[in-house]
Amino acid sequence: MRVYAQRIPSAVRLLILSTFVFSLSACNDSSSGPSDPTSVTTSEGTVTGQLVTDSNGSEMKQWLGVPYAQSTEGANRFRAPQSLEPRTDVLEATDFGDACPQTPAQSPFAIQSSNPGSTTSEDCLNLNIYSPAEGDNHPVVVWIHGGNLDTGAGFQHSAKPDRLVKEGIVVVAINYRLGVLGYLAHPALTATSQTSEKGSGNYGLMDQIKALEWLQANVAEFGGDPNNVTLVGESAGGFSIKGLMAANDRTNGLFHRVIVQSGPYFFQETPTEAEQRGAGFMASLCADDASPEAAECLRNLTLEQILTLQAGEPEFLTLQAGEPEFGSEIVQRPGVLEQTVAAALASGQFTADQVLEGSNRDEWRLFVAAEQLVSGRNSLEELLAGSSTAYRQELIRRYGSVTEANADAVVDLYPLSSYDNADIAVSAVGTDAIFACPGFGNIAAAAQHIPVYAYEFADRNAPLPLPLFATGQPALGAAHATEIPYVFASQAELEAEFSADSATLAETMVRYWAAFARTGDPTPSDGTLPAWLPFVNQGYQSLQAPAENTGPFSVLSGGQSFNQARNCTLWLGG
Repeated sequence: MRVYAQRIPSAVRLLILSTFVFSLSACNDSSSGPSDPTSVTTSEGTVTGQLVTDSNGSEMKQWLGVPYAQSTEGANRFRAPQSLEPRTDVLEATDFGDACPQTPAQSPFAIQSSNPGSTTSEDCLNLNIYSPAEGDNHPVVVWIHGGNLDTGAGFQHSAKPDRLVKEGIVVVAINYRLGVLGYLAHPALTATSQTSEKGSGNYGLMDQIKALEWLQANVAEFGGDPNNVTLVGESAGGFSIKGLMAANDRTNGLFHRVIVQSGPYFFQETPTEAEQRGAGFMASLCADDASPEAAECLRNLTLEQILTLQAGEPEFLTLQAGEPEFGSEIVQRPGVLEQTVAAALASGQFTADQVLEGSNRDEWRLFVAAEQLVSGRNSLEELLAGSSTAYRQELIRRYGSVTEANADAVVDLYPLSSYDNADIAVSAVGTDAIFACPGFGNIAAAAQHIPVYAYEFADRNAPLPLPLFATGQPALGAAHATEIPYVFASQAELEAEFSADSATLAETMVRYWAAFARTGDPTPSDGTLPAWLPFVNQGYQSLQAPAENTGPFSVLSGGQSFNQARNCTLWLGG
């Protein structure tokens, strides 16, 4: 079935992007030449990086802004990513590459604002590689960033993932096309598509596939094992992974296991539906027909024209009548994604030998708090004033999956009286309907075919995403994306920003994630952490700080109990 959710408006998406960006680390100068330990030979030529030192004195190698495909501007716009040409000069990979275009640069929430000094362009298909200073044939983790397929960059959360590298893991963070440039399906683009790439849309997904192909050919030179690749993605990165799994004709052999953090998949449009929606969205700039002239128009638009239309001008969070808003979606496309994610998970016809997947206890609190922050409105507790009728109408207004037909049942299952305030009550509904239950459905389906390890991140003392969320904001708890730094924050950030208990959980999670990347089993072989068994044997695991429990890891009472506690029968049907 389809599980519908109200799309997160542009202002909130951009706020969330700016919230979860770590500061870029200053890099030390390094020498180049034959003795340079970071000098490697790729398919295109020689690349040199840097040898950097973490706060504890440990060294790792890093290469930043390494291109894996040609620029996507001009004739390459709205086409499959093109292979690089060989070069004779040495590429010094010591600075982050451009991020992919996403919002007008003047926006306070653009990547240029959240990452001062960063730039965007259509020449953005690059990646960052971080490797242990010694040895080779290390397991590879490929980080696919979130941002609703509209925002973000490969350095968004992993400017210096030294804790994971210290576990003997090569970490790669990739950029891929976003928004209209990454996901526009249009009848004119379909009609003029090349023989090898019939259809339109999914350019961002095709970029991800291209990056994985490049890594298969080159990651061994950077110390990684191309036969042991794990994809890790959060939110949009997570459901990008679902698309890559379902695109098994294209991705078989490119990766071997996946970690999906808060990335359930809802539904997919047909190619015809996506093309009609794309044509309607772009109609103010180019014809909405299948003519070659329309395709040429789309490729000749300026970035400013595309991004201005994509951003829209919403009055905070309420779209005005007739105002366009582009929704980036992964759709079926011949030669790229032949089946839906749901069909792939149900049949077992997907790429991945093992899956680790979960969500956060309080996912939707982030979005409710962000809405209040962006709009300047009062809290829902003040606006609803304890009225069950107003609460019911707020749920219908906010969530597409709450309707007049089921609203009374929803209010009965999530009564205001059961929560500290209305903000938390409204958030609880969104958490279950949009993240926890679709995720449960994905996990249960995949677990019929391969080992799946399920978790709920439950540290309600997770560091706040300051400075945007300061005192006076509704409690975020274990909100959306708060788990990311537990795995990808640097040692220095862990020491500066985490409580002792949360740091203990972060250290535990890194070890589970690294063990899974090594072998497909999250339980470390040395027996120093509690065993994490597959979903069909043990259900969900609760990842908590020690202060909340006897340790940073505890077993919930099984998958069926999670289903009941989250009211998944209501949200998934059946």
